[in-house]
Amino acid sequence: MNSKQRIQEVLKHRIPDRVPIDFGATPGTSISPIAYDKLRKKLGIDGDLIKIPNFLSQAVYPEQKILDMYNVDIIDAGRSFLKSIKWKNYRLNDGNEYLIPDFIKIEIDINGNECLLNEDGFIVSKKRKDSFYFEECSWPFKNLKEIPVSIDDKVLKMIYWSIPFIPWHLDIFDSKQFEVFVNSIKELSEKTDKAISLMVLCDIFESAKSLRGTENFLCDIYQDKKGTERLLDVLLEKNLEKLKRLLDGVGRYVDILRFVDDLGFQNGPFIPPEKYREIFKPRYKKMWDFVHNNSKCAVSLHSCGSIFELLPDLIEAGVEVINPVQTSARDMEPEKLKKEFGKYIIFWGGCGDTQNILPFGNTKDVEKDTKERIKILGENGGLIFAHINTIQPDVPPENVISMLQTANEYGKY
Repeated sequence: MNSKQRIQEVLKHRIPDRVPIDFGATPGTSISPIAYDKLRKKLGIDGDLIKIPNFLSQAVYPEQKILDMYNVDIIDAGRSFLKSIKWKNYRLNDGNEYLIPDFIKIEIDINGNECLLNEDGFIVSKKRKDSFYFEECSWPFKNLKEIPVSIDDKVLKMIYWSIPFIPWHLDIFDSKQFEVFVNSIKELSEKTDKAISLMVLCDIFESAKSLRGTENFLCDIYQDKKGTERLLDVLLEKNLEKLKRLLDGVGRYVDILRFVDDLGFQNGPFIPPEKYREIFKPRYKKMWDFVHNNSKCAVSLHSCGSIFELLPDLIEAGVEVINPVQTSARDMEPEKLKKEFGKYIIFWGGCGDTQNILPFGNTKDVEKDTKERIKILGENGGLIFAHINTIQPDVPPENVISMLQTANEYGKY
């Protein structure tokens, strides 16, 4: 059984020969450049400067040598573009040089903050000197009394989520760039036996609250339902146009499409289930029905936090795979998730505690924790092994190695 077959078996709720392993097929299952540099040194791997394909998430693609070492089964479609784009040097907080895409535009303000600019030179995000990450700083509709009637494309490019990542540095509505997009992913598919995932974002909640500001938008849901639905429908229409174009081109080459919308925080969902069901669910369902009706791609949703209360509706709307399975959040215990939803959904993640065990435990703690999580979430299939969100710079490389080795040794059925 090769990697693609192994992933497909899991997606069909069948038991493969072993639990399939992911390390780096999504930003949330990847590792920060600083932590990855430590990992390479610990493994005695020399190489070129580390590339950061997803600059906002500060996530890397582990190199082939590491994928082979730990029998990784799924990769990001963006890998096929690494050699075709231009890179430039960038220094991170550890003082080392890394490579970032040349299309990333950064300026320094008078306070020494790094400012991230969109294609029109508008500042959408800032990073303090002592921070690892850029933070949202642009909310175009935040100071308006209500959601405007007219919403143009230019405004949609003024939010945090508008900064491109590979492969979305390409405009798939431009015929020449679309040809590069399709041919690159097609070539990757033909050369690998690994499953391929593609992050499409296609969020509606995240972009809406980035346009209005979180506080305003959460109030809009109650105080301005018509305006809220009008805004969501604009985002939905854009997403459906994008999905049609990309499925026409690469739907046959991709195994999992990854949607992103963080619907939960540590103690519960951002919006009550009844409001999700009333306003958001029909729109998500339109997107996910379109994918199912026009491809064989599985629908995966990345959502951090406590989303237990939303899972029944997410499943009904068409989600087949959930990531990152943040088991440290309320109601997200592995046993509870597996019992309630194991028959209906694939768990992609949940097997490496990046909040507690990985940064603060020792290798024995990591081994024990990893075994327990595989046993629970992987019982009778239904698990794609991965840690819970991006491995942060302070995680010891020994713990990363312990987690991946345990997955290989303990994941056989």
